[in-house]
Formats: sequence, C-alpha cells, structure tokens
Amino acid sequence: MIGLIPFMAPVYAVVIVILMYFGIKLYVGKKRKSIHDDVGEGICMECGSKIINKMCSNCDYSQE
Repeated sequence: MIGLIPFMAPVYAVVIVILMYFGIKLYVGKKRKSIHDDVGEGICMECGSKIINKMCSNCDYSQE
C-alpha cells in the first residue's frame, strides 16, 4: 500500500490492497481444498494412489 500512495490517492491504494488481501486468501483456501481433495486420507507408499477408507484402491484389492 505504501508503494501505491505516491501514484494514486490513498483511498484507492487502500481499496486495491484490501481486494488483493482477500483475493489471495480466497485463492489459498481453494488451492488448499483442492489439494486435500486430491490427497484424501493419504497416499499409498507402494503404488502412489489415493487411500480411501484406510485402504489403497490398487494394492489392497490385488492382495485379496
């Protein structure tokens, strides 16, 4: 915000900084949720697939 004040009115600088703050918070929240959805409960150490209900979809079914 301090860097914008010499080039524009302080009111506009404050508005831009507030919009950037909430925009970054929204972006990080969506990114965190997408990573959590992709990983789920974890990743299998044997094959690298997603673990669902504490079971690997590839390894646990192939061992039975």
